[in-house]
Amino acid sequence: MLRYMFWLITTTLWIIALADAIRGGGTLGRKLVSVALIIAFPVIGPLLYLFALRDWAHARG
Repeated sequence: MLRYMFWLITTTLWIIALADAIRGGGTLGRKLVSVALIIAFPVIGPLLYLFALRDWAHARG
């Protein structure tokens, strides 16, 4: 049961982070870096993006 909950939370965070990174208003380069980070580190990547890099990824220029 605990493994299922961990998988569900991780997958949900992964989908939210990917959707936000792709739909965000940043430049193409920042989007690519954000998506690469999220995909390369499936557990830490979404958390890092959502809590630390989200403002950077949405900045223009």
